[in-house]
Amino acid sequence: MKTCAKSWQKLRGVNSTKNGKIKKRCKRVNKQMDFTKVRVLVTDGGGRQTLTIIRGLKEIGCHVTVLCRNKLDLCYVSKYPDRKLLVQDMVGAEGFHKVILREISTGNYDALFPIAENSTNLVTQHEDEYKKYVRIACAPRDIYIQAFDKQKTFELAMAAGIPCPITRHDGEDIDDFLERVPFPIIIKPRNGVGSIGFHKMDTPEQFRAYIAEKQINIDEYVVQEFIHFTQRRSGYILMDGKGNAKTALVSEVKRWFPLDAGTGTCIQTVDDPVLLDNAIKLLQRMNWKGFANVCFMKDDHDGVVKLLEINGRIPASVKICFMCGSNVSKQMMELAFDQEVTAYPVNTKFGLLTRHFQADFIWFLKSPNRFHCSPSWFSWKNTKDIVFSADDPLPFFAYSIEQVTHYKSAMKKRER
Repeated sequence: MKTCAKSWQKLRGVNSTKNGKIKKRCKRVNKQMDFTKVRVLVTDGGGRQTLTIIRGLKEIGCHVTVLCRNKLDLCYVSKYPDRKLLVQDMVGAEGFHKVILREISTGNYDALFPIAENSTNLVTQHEDEYKKYVRIACAPRDIYIQAFDKQKTFELAMAAGIPCPITRHDGEDIDDFLERVPFPIIIKPRNGVGSIGFHKMDTPEQFRAYIAEKQINIDEYVVQEFIHFTQRRSGYILMDGKGNAKTALVSEVKRWFPLDAGTGTCIQTVDDPVLLDNAIKLLQRMNWKGFANVCFMKDDHDGVVKLLEINGRIPASVKICFMCGSNVSKQMMELAFDQEVTAYPVNTKFGLLTRHFQADFIWFLKSPNRFHCSPSWFSWKNTKDIVFSADDPLPFFAYSIEQVTHYKSAMKKRER
């Protein structure tokens, strides 16, 4: 396995000479695959990230079919997909599997591109069966499951010496853990999405009462010390199959919702090579292949930057990679077809921002810092909305309608 330092030098496009000087590496021109005749089935037509990925696929000429659940899905109203497959009665994992298998077995597709976390998990579960018909554009099951299962991620990170919150080990007696961790603590589902299922407890009594009231199986949750933090950053990394990072940039979450520990509503590109080193080190230890979003938080108490989570699926904020010049869709397709993966320079476009306007609007209504945040909530300088595009405006309005309609149910899920 390559060391992190060597990987960083390779990522930067330099080699060390014997006398310590740095010289530029020669660029190698590789014959690129022609994707103009490649037919791709993309899942999760209602996802914000799906819209971005499809635009990237269209940039390289792919024929794109997107799987949608209703007529208000972003991608259903978008002009970019070549074909929109509306399946409104697709229920549960088994229903998803049947639809995917039915479609790819027709011979009408060359590749399957799962997007959301649950979809990617289900596709990797059936990857051997699906590979009889198509190439799959995501990390292999044995690798992906390490990121989908947050407990496994932390076990691996702790073993690798990557700073983490004090975390209960898999199978550790809960009473033994409570004796060695300071309160407050948090619990979050091992296989959860976003902040759904996250809960903070201030005392052992509160913890035990909550577990008993909700009838929670604690082995299905990650249990950790609560970290007070005001800075949260993420590495956006795409790894090829040889342990090399071919896309690398860092963003800082400027605002998030819910206010205590939610998902980012406004993020900004920043320069943080130390974080990239740690993110690449973790992904190399996992033998990662494909895209990953490795999230860290700076502990306000001791100043140590600690692992928060790793997302092995495509996040909504992937748009920021495209803003920095990295076509992640192209790279994922190159991986799927065993091609040399396009290497993009380490990002130097700092200060670019993406915003999830609908969630950022709720942040504005709820936050006491609404008029004192940086960047200003009212500023759109160097900023693009995750959904809105002037040349394809309908998805923004369709998404806004859905967000208003499902706001209460979404908030209720986060309270569980």
